[in-house]
Amino acid sequence: MKHELKIHPEHYKNVLLGLKKVEIRKNDRNFQENDLLILNEFDPKTEKYTGGQVKRKVDFIIKEVAGLEPDYVALQISKPQ
Repeated sequence: MKHELKIHPEHYKNVLLGLKKVEIRKNDRNFQENDLLILNEFDPKTEKYTGGQVKRKVDFIIKEVAGLEPDYVALQISKPQ
């Protein structure tokens, strides 16, 4: 399944460079392994999309772990093949 999501510029840059490999998200979309995240760069200062976009595949999902809010998940992501 595809999920179109907003991502702030500082996080977008690090995902694009391959430095950020985990996304913490509210699990209101029932994320699953092998889902495709379409991350659209959104600047909260201007409240506009910048046009930047990066796609990442969900490799692994961490749920219900200490320090993570009950409705949130940690998504391990990578470049899709």
